[in-house]
Amino acid sequence: VPASEIAVLYRINAQSAVFEQALSDAGIMYQVRGGEGFFTRSEIRQALTQLVRASQRDVDDTDLVRLVRRTLVPLGLSTEEPEGAQERERWQSLNALVDLVEELIKATPDLDFPGLLRKLHERQESKHPPTVEGVTLASLHAAKGLEWDAVFLVGLVDSTLPISHAIKAGDEAIEEERRLFYVGVTRAREHLHCSWALSRQEGGRKSRKRTRFLDGIVFDMASESGAPRANRPRNCRSCGNPLDTPAERVVGRCGACPPEADEQVYEQLRTWRNDTARRESVPAYVVFSNATLMAIAEMMPADENELLNVPGIGPMKIEKYGEQILNILAS
Repeated sequence: VPASEIAVLYRINAQSAVFEQALSDAGIMYQVRGGEGFFTRSEIRQALTQLVRASQRDVDDTDLVRLVRRTLVPLGLSTEEPEGAQERERWQSLNALVDLVEELIKATPDLDFPGLLRKLHERQESKHPPTVEGVTLASLHAAKGLEWDAVFLVGLVDSTLPISHAIKAGDEAIEEERRLFYVGVTRAREHLHCSWALSRQEGGRKSRKRTRFLDGIVFDMASESGAPRANRPRNCRSCGNPLDTPAERVVGRCGACPPEADEQVYEQLRTWRNDTARRESVPAYVVFSNATLMAIAEMMPADENELLNVPGIGPMKIEKYGEQILNILAS
């Protein structure tokens, strides 16, 4: 796939910084669409100016991260995310700069303040000039109406997508975020790669949760509550052969063996799923994949605890759809 047919899509503009640096380090040309490059944003230029001024004063704080945070407070780096859209975007950029500082210090533990500023300056100067022939970096909003052969949808964790203020606002705002996720998914013509990090830094505590929008589509080792899910079978329960595809592992049966589900039950589930998807204005697979519906029809769970044992179903799916599914099975 040529670089001009590759896009990296993210929820907020501040997320571009790490990808700009990674592409620069790899010598890959890129362009930031619908926004400025990280180091050209006014708040980042102001932040670097303030850090240079702080370095010219007598500094007795050896904790560089704390020093940087304190320096950036007058520019808008509060402890809590602000409410206004512009203030929030500024805050996110400053937070991303602090994250970058933490990465630099982790890589060079004996780094002093002048050394930190030199490294930030090197990163600022290392950017390749924008080019339409390179990889596109864009927010999901900026990507609307565009398509690429290959799309990398990144940062798919709760509080980023859906974004934290949407979670606080409630169901309607979360559904708007789900539609934005759908925008990202449908930007890819041929290849779609979804990624998320469960910790802020490599080797850090895994405090993040994968976005709820992937539940029932991409399978996780643990449910949203952190409790272990039932292990998915590795071999067909009928013939014992290895299960090669995600869909086979969901159902627990290889494609060569006949289904054990009642066809009528499966079709009723599909009809319900399709009606629900139309009502929610989302693709059918966002509600449940065909493989998950087949697994439900074959396992015939009698209550929510048994429903939780179906691969691809977690507590959030049960809360939203559990009663409807069980009613279909009971009928």
